[in-house]
Amino acid sequence: MKKKRILRLLFEKSKPLENGFGLVDAILSLTLLAGIITYGVYFSSLRLSTVHSSNLIRSINKEIERDIERLKLDLWSLFYNKDEGKYEFSDYECSDIALNIINLPSWNTQSNSTEQLSQSWRPGEERSKVFSGNKVLITRELLVSSPVNDQNLNTSIGTLNYRVEWGLENKHWLSIDLGAEAHSWCKQNI
Repeated sequence: MKKKRILRLLFEKSKPLENGFGLVDAILSLTLLAGIITYGVYFSSLRLSTVHSSNLIRSINKEIERDIERLKLDLWSLFYNKDEGKYEFSDYECSDIALNIINLPSWNTQSNSTEQLSQSWRPGEERSKVFSGNKVLITRELLVSSPVNDQNLNTSIGTLNYRVEWGLENKHWLSIDLGAEAHSWCKQNI
């Protein structure tokens, strides 16, 4: 008898009260609403994180592209005599490209690095808003090698390696080979 009375009381409490919801319906509705809001916030923040990553990668690529263009312009003007309209250089200047690259005006990034073959800089907010807070560090390193694996030949090939650090990421970004032979300046001493 007591069981029937308890069931009847529960049934009466879960009935809608004059065009309204019962207690169980209200709790269930609030739980579903909270779940939907939680998933909405989660997927929204996931999308914003993806958009930020995409903007960061695009801005890093543009910054490295600007740096490469500055270096290319300086390399093109290297040993160029404007008065005569031709390139003037010696065989020594073609045999070791490292010193020529280090002395380019665009090589020095005013970083605190004491090593000449490695330069680092932090792009500022004036380049892109995604760089605010100096969270990104771009490092370029010059490695010099000979055209083939023979140490008796000159060291006229320079490889620029770009590394990018942000947050916990430290990634090799890009490698480019540079050489004076690209402009047919140097004679091959074979």
